[in-house]
Amino acid sequence: MAVSDDTFSLLDLLGRAHPLLLHAPLGLLPGIALLEYGSALLRRPAPRGSVLTLAVANALAAALSVASGLLLAREGYTGSTLETHKILGIALAALSLVAALLAFRERRGPFRVVLFLALGVMVPAGHLGGTLTHGDDFLFPKAKKTSSAPAGPAGPATAAGSAVRAPTPGGDYERVVAPFLARTCKQCHGPDKHKGDLVLTTIEGIETGGENGAVLVAGKPDDSPMLTHCELPLDHDDHMPPEEKPQPTKEELAALRAWIAAGAKF
Repeated sequence: MAVSDDTFSLLDLLGRAHPLLLHAPLGLLPGIALLEYGSALLRRPAPRGSVLTLAVANALAAALSVASGLLLAREGYTGSTLETHKILGIALAALSLVAALLAFRERRGPFRVVLFLALGVMVPAGHLGGTLTHGDDFLFPKAKKTSSAPAGPAGPATAAGSAVRAPTPGGDYERVVAPFLARTCKQCHGPDKHKGDLVLTTIEGIETGGENGAVLVAGKPDDSPMLTHCELPLDHDDHMPPEEKPQPTKEELAALRAWIAAGAKF
């Protein structure tokens, strides 16, 4: 369920540095705009040397961000969100390069126009990058559905706020297993990111497994990595989901174990 250590290389390191590198253009572009447009609004000469230096630095940082992003995309990202993010990222790097070249010129009009366009592209590019990393509801969380039924012996409540009935023979994939897999696994093993070539949000993905083999063995919970990795201590290297991600509750793990033991019927 994780990228094998023996495949790690310097290119992988550069790819994983993408979240660090991309913050340079995200900070430099607004700084350049503040100096350039602020000087115009105050009717003062723009600090040409500072603007030029920052524009060149921004172009280099944007190019490195694109290169690292393309390398990071090899680690299982896919889908329309990735493609749009990639196009916008390349467009932002191209605009940053053009802006750096125009910053050498005496006329400020063309430079200011390209700078404005770069700022416009930066916003959706950054938002889509956050969507790929944190999920499609990271900025505007969707309202959690709560049960209108009165509290009773139905079972304990999950972290998502919905009641989970005690596991029944045969389990209930749609009612219990699928919702908790979507909540805890979607960011790394969902429609937009297939880390380890593994998808846990579809039946086909669960049955296919990932680059390390099967994750589900019907009737054998202790041989099913999709369960055993979740049951490992939180600080264990192989624990899933990662420590900083939403974790399944004991009740959800019990339901998953019961479902697998009963034959993992979808």
